[in-house]
Amino acid sequence: MGSVVRATLKKTNSSVSAFQRSNGFVARFFSTEAENPPQDLTTATPPFLHTTNTGLTYGRLVGVNRHALKTDIINFLEGCNLTLDDVKMEYTRSFIPISMMVQFPTYSAYDNAIRVIGRKGRLYKLDRIDRSQWDIVTPYDGRTILIEGLPRSSQFADLDQIVSGYEYDSSSVNMFLRAGEGNEPVKMATIRFRSRIQAMNAFIAKNGTYCLNSRISIHVLQ
Repeated sequence: MGSVVRATLKKTNSSVSAFQRSNGFVARFFSTEAENPPQDLTTATPPFLHTTNTGLTYGRLVGVNRHALKTDIINFLEGCNLTLDDVKMEYTRSFIPISMMVQFPTYSAYDNAIRVIGRKGRLYKLDRIDRSQWDIVTPYDGRTILIEGLPRSSQFADLDQIVSGYEYDSSSVNMFLRAGEGNEPVKMATIRFRSRIQAMNAFIAKNGTYCLNSRISIHVLQ
């Protein structure tokens, strides 16, 4: 009988020890989990892998003709949410158009412009630029006219006669010489008006008229 009891107690003690060992392992396992929670893979993603669709994005649109207006470009790039202040023409020193600079409200709008150009037959080429390239281009804003073909003897008083009756900034009048065909100097002038409407009215009424018997041509600078 004694041998049976001892055998039973030995078996019981063995089972308890096994249970304790098992419980100890489980406790240690859960303790480790609590001390070292799994990493949040989202926050661990390196910043350079993130992309954003917010923020101003700038582009240079090449292939624009001399007579293109801001509204032409805005209408062409439909769905890009552009305003008149988001577009300006880039000119050479002789006021020959090089490109149209475009400020997009977001990168998504810029990306949409790429798709629009492709869908409409790639009439233009759009390249992404940085903010500094946008900033250095003078915004004429459709309020400045360029007068070409002025006689060499013309003076400021002659310009005043051309734009008489229109609201313009007299301090903005600038007369200068630029190389024309065959490197022959050509006299030009720029005049800034109080509004786009005034500039356009002067263009409509005075383009093709004469200054001291020389026929002039007028362009509205964008």
